Formats: sequence, structure tokens, C-alpha cells
Amino acid sequence: MTWRKLGLVYCPDGSSDWARHSFMTPTPWLRNATTIRLYGGMRDDHGISRIGWVDVDASDPTRIKGRSDHPVLDLGAPGMFDDNGLILGDVLEVAEDDLRLYYVGFQLVEKAKFLAFSGVAISRDHGQSFARYQQTPILDRCPEGMFIGALHSIAKLPEGGYRAWISRGRGWQEIGGRHYPQYDCWTLVSPDGLHFDNAAAQPIIAPARNEYRIGRPRANALPDGTWELRATSDTLDKQYESFRFISHDGVTFKRTGEVELPRGAPGEWDSEMTCYPAHIQTPGGTRYLFFNGNDMGRTGVGVARWEGA
Repeated sequence: MTWRKLGLVYCPDGSSDWARHSFMTPTPWLRNATTIRLYGGMRDDHGISRIGWVDVDASDPTRIKGRSDHPVLDLGAPGMFDDNGLILGDVLEVAEDDLRLYYVGFQLVEKAKFLAFSGVAISRDHGQSFARYQQTPILDRCPEGMFIGALHSIAKLPEGGYRAWISRGRGWQEIGGRHYPQYDCWTLVSPDGLHFDNAAAQPIIAPARNEYRIGRPRANALPDGTWELRATSDTLDKQYESFRFISHDGVTFKRTGEVELPRGAPGEWDSEMTCYPAHIQTPGGTRYLFFNGNDMGRTGVGVARWEGA
């Protein structure tokens, strides 16, 4: 039983001024029984990301059925927390006319590399367009997340309410003369998925000894009621890698030693890294992992299929 890579799915061809390259932090949503809509962040000539999508065949996700010709979520207003780029957090269908797109907005400031906090936009037309819930973050700064408060997955709980898995950053690591954000993984609950109490968050995953950051926690429930989570880390010698964690309650996680997505052959689109995996299961039971390749998504998004019982 293993994940089998099916190959590269999509990377912008450079023909759109808002999507010259990259498809970062892929986030799949089952639009209907035959279509997976894959939301991601695509960058312009200045490296600024906006949210768009590609539709792929649920039975063969390397086959593209359509793509967005404009961003479904553009930059925030000048001065807002998301005025200098957006990447995906998660997509959650709450009701037929309530599809929520959780995202991370970036803002440039004078004395730090950037700030990154979380917002949400809501679609009333089944994912074709989104409007911001509010202009300010739903997950803002706090003592444990002074620079980063990034929601990366959220689930509705059987007993009611919602649980989110987030990254928090409060420092910077200098490597080779450049500053990189330090962050770790936390979880917190919300009564409605829109209001969060930062003070109630619990730490769940810290960097290992050779790591200075680990984040983009993507959790999903398993049929037996337990949870799995995938997160991506970076080391002091700049080795980007993804890991799988398991949990009985979605709060206490154990890191496994599985290498689910080995790097590709030299020269391939994922030869240097495989990162930011996002899981989805179709109604027929087929499981996929969508993931980024080199340079944290600059070379696009690929997919792997679970082959086993």
C-alpha cells in the first residue's frame, strides 16, 4: 500500500498577467461527483499571489476540465492585511450556498519581512466567486503569533462547532544572509468557524531539533474516527520535506517516519522538494494527495493516488 505519483497537474503558462507562474498551497474541493476543483495561489511578475482554480477529472486528476480566467479572490484594499498576496488555507462547504474559502493574506511592513494573517471569503454561487466576510483578519496577531497566524485546515465536528489547525510565527531565522520565518503548529476550536479565541489555542507540533519551522498543517478525519495530519518543515540546511502525523483526537499528534512523496528524478518538476500535501477522497473511495514541487510551488501542482486496501 503506497501513494503512487500520477505526475504534474498544472502550472500557469505565463499568458495571464495575474498568473505568470506557480500554483501554491493546493486545496482540493469536490465540486460534484465527477469534478475536483483545485484552488491555489498564482503569482504575477512581482511574485504577488492571487487565488484561482483549475477543475480536474475526479477519476483522472491529471486531466484538466477547466480553469479560472481571473482571480476568484484578488488582493485586499491598500493597507489591509491581505494587500500584498494571498495563499490558500482551506475550503469548507458549510451549506449549498455557503462555501468558505479560508486564506492567508500577506502584508509588507518596514521592519519585518512580512506579516501573514488569516481571512475568509464566502461563495454563494458554488465556488465561482467569493466575497470577503470582513476586511480584517478572522485570525489576527497574538503573543504566540506576532508575525504569522495562518489557518490551514478546518473541519466541522460531529458534536458541533469547528476545529482548525493553524501555523503561528513569532520570530525569524537568518540563513545565508536571508531571514526566514519561524513557525509551528497549533489547534483551536470555534463555535461557528468564523470567530476564534486565540488565547484558547493549543500547541500540537513543534519543529524537530534540526528544523526551524514546520507548518501548513492539513488534518483530515479517518473512517475509524482518528485523524491524520500532514505538515511541511524546513531545516537549517534548507531541506524542505513533508511529514504525516496521526492522532486519536485531532489534538495530540505523533510524527510518523513515512516518506509518502519521495522527490522526483533529477531535472523533474519535483526533484528538489515535495511539499504542502492536501488530501481528498472521492465518493467512490479513491484517495488523492495534491502537492507542490520545487521552490514551494513555482513549478506547479501534482497529484498522487493511494493504491491499497
